[in-house]
Amino acid sequence: MVSLPPDMWAELLYDGAWNPASGLRRTSSVVITRGLSAESASAAEPTQCECELNSPDGLYAPRNWRSPLRGKIGRNTPFRLGYRTGSPWVALDGTDGNEITTPTNTAFNVTDVDLRIEIALDDWVRQQNLAARYLATGNQRSWGMYLAATGQLAFHWSATGSATLVTRFSSLPVTAYNGQRLAIRVTLDVDNGAGSYELRFYTGRTVDDEEWDLLGTPLTGAATAVFAAAAPIELGDMTGIALPAMIGKAYALKLLSGIGGTTVLRMTTQDAAPGAVSFTSGGFVWTKATAGATLTNKHVRMVGEVPAWPPARDLSGNDAYVSIAPTGVTRRMDAGNKPVDSALLRFIKANNPVECWPLTDGEQSRVGKSLVGGKPMTQIIRSIDTPGNFGKGSLAPWIEPVIQILPDVTGSIQGECPVTAGTTAAWSIDFFMRGGGNESAGVFEILDAGARTDTDNQAEFTLIFDGNGDLLTLTLNMVGESASSSSLVMAATTVSIYDENPHHVRITMDPQATDTAWSVYADGQLIGNGTIASIVIKAPRLMRLGWGSLTVAGQTMTERGFGYFTLWDGTGPSAASMYSALTGFAGERAGSRVKRLATEAGYTATVSGDIAFQELMGIQGQKKILELLNEANRTNFGYLLEARDRNELIHRGHSTLWNQPPALTLDFSAGLISAPFRPVDDEKLTENDVSVKREYGSLPARQVLESGPMSVQDFPDGAGRYDNEYTYSLATDDQAGHVASMLVHLGTYDGVRYARITLDLANPRVHQMIDDILRVDSGDKLRLTRLPDDHGPDDVDVLVQGYTEEAGPDTWKITFNCVPAEPWTALVLGSTAHGRIDIGGCELAEDLTETETSVDVTTTGVRRWADSATYPDVYPMDLRVGGATGEIMRATACTGTTNSQTFTVIRSVNGVVTTHSTGADVHAALPAYLPL
Repeated sequence: MVSLPPDMWAELLYDGAWNPASGLRRTSSVVITRGLSAESASAAEPTQCECELNSPDGLYAPRNWRSPLRGKIGRNTPFRLGYRTGSPWVALDGTDGNEITTPTNTAFNVTDVDLRIEIALDDWVRQQNLAARYLATGNQRSWGMYLAATGQLAFHWSATGSATLVTRFSSLPVTAYNGQRLAIRVTLDVDNGAGSYELRFYTGRTVDDEEWDLLGTPLTGAATAVFAAAAPIELGDMTGIALPAMIGKAYALKLLSGIGGTTVLRMTTQDAAPGAVSFTSGGFVWTKATAGATLTNKHVRMVGEVPAWPPARDLSGNDAYVSIAPTGVTRRMDAGNKPVDSALLRFIKANNPVECWPLTDGEQSRVGKSLVGGKPMTQIIRSIDTPGNFGKGSLAPWIEPVIQILPDVTGSIQGECPVTAGTTAAWSIDFFMRGGGNESAGVFEILDAGARTDTDNQAEFTLIFDGNGDLLTLTLNMVGESASSSSLVMAATTVSIYDENPHHVRITMDPQATDTAWSVYADGQLIGNGTIASIVIKAPRLMRLGWGSLTVAGQTMTERGFGYFTLWDGTGPSAASMYSALTGFAGERAGSRVKRLATEAGYTATVSGDIAFQELMGIQGQKKILELLNEANRTNFGYLLEARDRNELIHRGHSTLWNQPPALTLDFSAGLISAPFRPVDDEKLTENDVSVKREYGSLPARQVLESGPMSVQDFPDGAGRYDNEYTYSLATDDQAGHVASMLVHLGTYDGVRYARITLDLANPRVHQMIDDILRVDSGDKLRLTRLPDDHGPDDVDVLVQGYTEEAGPDTWKITFNCVPAEPWTALVLGSTAHGRIDIGGCELAEDLTETETSVDVTTTGVRRWADSATYPDVYPMDLRVGGATGEIMRATACTGTTNSQTFTVIRSVNGVVTTHSTGADVHAALPAYLPL
């Protein structure tokens, strides 16, 4: 029996360390909610925990002056909670030599290497040792695997045992969020028969996976060998290699003789006991080497902040406690009503400029305030001048209004720059503009910190706007007391910045010992650079924007907008990134946007899934940080969550959802699933007519399912029309069609939905699976097997959206919120499991008895089935006859090269035994879909 309540623990962060919250009440339940709360939810709620802490003598009362915790806890004190249960893992803290190791054995002498380890790293882009069979002493070097600071896996080996190593890196980095548990695999075929070795890297879920995801491309070289070293196998560090030790968790290691060959070593920490110094697994003894390696089963189930400490007590006054509701960090992201910044303003703030005048002040303003608290930019008003209009100019709809300059007027605005050690060494000035038309009036001037004497000239740079000739000209005047000189620095042609689109200009000066290197950029691209000989430019002291009247008859001047005059030292962001910020980072990958937004706001976010395969985002608008993060997540059809064991955000991209192996398989007949168990077969998620509009884009793209049981046709030919229209942040209008297709695909799943799956963790049969259950998170797949007949004949796969778990004196259960997983089956060319595409229309050409094995079919779609004579590798292939709950037949051959064909089949593969009538539907039993 499983005792209740489970072994729970809680901790509070104060005095710079995690400290036990010893008052966690065992007489009341702890409830944790995580992820999406329902099938139709569009975004995850903040993770929340509800629990009570005994508070004798007001221990957990922050305002109690007698409490020893006074001044140490309070609003938003970090909190974490979890269980001690199940099998342990090796917790590694990065101490040199922290590892577990098993002594050398001749069984480990393999020719071709197939090495697999299962780990969860605290940081997947930190350089660190992972596993090795390697001793420098006595030249007993065999092989080693480590992670590079780029996130790439590295494998090195010696053919002779000497220090002469072959070292190769995976062509792609591991794409995992911090703390994510993965299986890593490397295979080395030392001689492929063509005089070359072949090295491959893979990722998977467990060391026993049958299907693996290739990480990058195979690597080759001259045929080699792996030395049979008299060295132990280490997991977590590598003796004799000066690389940092691993920080994270280690679960398993598996070594095979030959690729996919015989297992010679399989270690799993499930064979260990928590706190053990050594253990035996797979017939070999493993020992932890230092105090930096600990065998523990201390699970973290949530990390959050305590927003309030409401005191409570019973009527007697003797039972004092606090009921707290710690929540994840996204709660604060969505709090308040502070005006939101544009992508440009966010980016500038996040990169700490030396000075910045956004010129986004209100319409009644007379000066431009400094973003960093410096002196304001002021307008110089002479009798002939017209001031710019604050709050009325525009750079782009997604950027705050800036100062407006009307046509055919004169005036100027200037600001005094702080001189810093950084700007003395090198500096850049950015500004942004829109408009101008076909005119030649307007200058931007920069004066450096020279004393304007004959011995210390002041440099005056003048950037001249010439819309008439589409030119941008830079001149330099060196001004002293009695003399001055002038020179042309640059005359750039066809700069294309005088229209109604937003544009960016940058000037950069990099003083050398006797000269100064200069560069000018327009819209992030270099348009001129060179060297100013024999002059060392100083830090800028003043910048001035001037606008002049139309002077040439027949020219056309338009209203103009200017803003964000920004000074950087040599450590500022690149010109390209500033232009990207101006354009709202349009074209940015979803995962990159999540990481950048979090960093700008002072949070940490990491991403699972190859960012190169994630969706391209549109223009970033002026929205709250959490709204922007959820927008990127929504476009990428993924999951945005708080990390379960740390104060970070994680984004799981859609590429990680396709074709994943089940994280947990639940046999209904074994009593593993608890009540309530009420599958639904309704219209709740149905969408078969979807229009998607790109924000800031053109007309919506529309996708409609015209035929089939879930089509827009009326019953009995379809389900009727279910139409919706959405707006998405997308980089191109073409993407809108793809997103609409994906929404129709997900919205026309023809099957029963299992929205809630409840497991009683106190059930001994269920508790045997506790290690796998506690690993399950949002986006993982569950497989339900051996369901009652009235649920249909097949296994059912669902994706976990979120969950609620409750632990207390009388209960310990977890309820997963789920959506169908079958639509997340992607086509993989050459794959037996995921390489079938349905032809889109086929029916029986004859009646079938329960036992007939020769099946005549007629194709009604555009393409016929592949015949086995021409395409023998296609077979066997499973077919479903008679609809979603029909019989699965295994076709072993197919004859005929027209729309009339004959299958040779094995009947009743899924246990359905029935007759079929002419015209019954015939489809691929497990069709794959083209992913986003």
